[in-house]
Amino acid sequence: MTNYAGRSFLLKTGTWSGGTAIADCKTHSLKLNNEQVDITNKSSAGYRTLLSAAGTQSITITFGGVMTNDTGFETMQGYAFANSINAFAMQWADGDTLECSFAVSDFEVSGDHNSEQRFTVTLQSSGQWTFTPA
Repeated sequence: MTNYAGRSFLLKTGTWSGGTAIADCKTHSLKLNNEQVDITNKSSAGYRTLLSAAGTQSITITFGGVMTNDTGFETMQGYAFANSINAFAMQWADGDTLECSFAVSDFEVSGDHNSEQRFTVTLQSSGQWTFTPA
């Protein structure tokens, strides 16, 4: 099994082929949420029964890093203040990509005296996404 470096997990504003990397990130996380539809009834013999391929799918991306004047961060910060839905793209170290529209649901900038200024952001998907395996 191949191991990958965390720095190879990259987020861009816009599309993968034409977007701008948010290069000042230090952490990334992607969570695929599959909301289930429970159809348990008396004939389920006491076991939960789920409806296949039903419910709502969503993606949550969280990321953070060190504040710089990076163009990708500046663009994303503008999206946060505008409360808009915009295109983002991610790529894994193995070359898989994901593109989707996201809303910025959380945006935080923090810093301690005599330390770097940091940011954390949470994106919530809006609409259908495109996942392309390498």
